[in-house]
Amino acid sequence: MNEIFIDNDCKVCSAYGDWINKKNNNLKLNDQKNLSEKEIMLDTLVYKKEEKVYYFSDAVIMSIASLGGFYKSIYILKLFPKRIRDFVYNIFAKNRHLI
Repeated sequence: MNEIFIDNDCKVCSAYGDWINKKNNNLKLNDQKNLSEKEIMLDTLVYKKEEKVYYFSDAVIMSIASLGGFYKSIYILKLFPKRIRDFVYNIFAKNRHLI
């Protein structure tokens, strides 16, 4: 079973977790507090698929793509360099509590 770890203190993160959990019955929703201390310090969405772990923009892309169908079109974002995707992700993540 795939797992997603979100910051439950963040309204945007919780809403994302609820949305993706409703769409994907094979997904276990967890609080970030259940991660290792090192992963908590990253302050990011974490998506675990089988034995592989995804962070930052990759976690968003892979968790949405796991929904299948039209949602797999999210892979198009992989055309952008990871550095740019993660830069945008981090800007959003740093300001997520203001939303």
